[in-house]
Amino acid sequence: MPVDLDEAPTATGHRRTGTLAPAGRAPERAQLVWRRALELVDAPAQHDRFGLALELLRAAHHGPATMAHALNLGRTHLRTHPEDAVARQGAAILEAAIALLGVKPRVGDIAVARR
Repeated sequence: MPVDLDEAPTATGHRRTGTLAPAGRAPERAQLVWRRALELVDAPAQHDRFGLALELLRAAHHGPATMAHALNLGRTHLRTHPEDAVARQGAAILEAAIALLGVKPRVGDIAVARR
């Protein structure tokens, strides 16, 4: 399976985190949400928690389960690439957005609010 990597550095000099995308097939919605979270890492509006949550919810087509799936994709990436600071920040943005939207985590859920 070919890997689609965006090697262009961000404004802070970090490289974007690549995601797997099968050749000739459109990425699934959760992959798009994860990519959007990575794009928002360097966004000037990063301090607007409501704006970030709304942006990610729109990218997920208003599906909180899709946002949780995107977070799972990010956490999977972080297990294999723990040094990836951009992915760590993207996962934190998704976690904060999920918590802000009031999705109630249940025991064993992957999306839990940080204390």
